Amino acid sequence: MEPQKKNKPNSLVIILFSLIVLMIVIYFILVLFFPTIFEHMNTGDIQPVPNK
Repeated sequence: MEPQKKNKPNSLVIILFSLIVLMIVIYFILVLFFPTIFEHMNTGDIQPVPNK
């Protein structure tokens, strides 16, 4: 019998996935140690529409 071939993902897929995970981890570290950076960010709150 022939040895089974391992189905390995492309190296680009591994790099992109690890970058996404790394960005999420860095975001949480920044939020923990520097919360003042994210206090003034727009969170998309609903604002009243002015009457014309």
